[in-house]
Amino acid sequence: MTDAYVHVIVDAGAVSNAANEIADLESVETVHIVTGDYDLIAQLELDDVDDLPTVVADEIHAVSGVIDTVTNVAFEP
Repeated sequence: MTDAYVHVIVDAGAVSNAANEIADLESVETVHIVTGDYDLIAQLELDDVDDLPTVVADEIHAVSGVIDTVTNVAFEP
């Protein structure tokens, strides 16, 4: 199992809708609207780390209003 965090920048006025659409994606565990440089942070739970590019590029970036993302893969200490 691989956890990743996707920091998402969204068009003004589209944050709530984008958060709901992203939350409905199969690989997404949680989504939070946040303050700071990003609008949303989505926690992904993937069976295979090789699925990460597809989820981010093909699914999250397809959500209406998504402008850009930064992804961090989590490792156990």
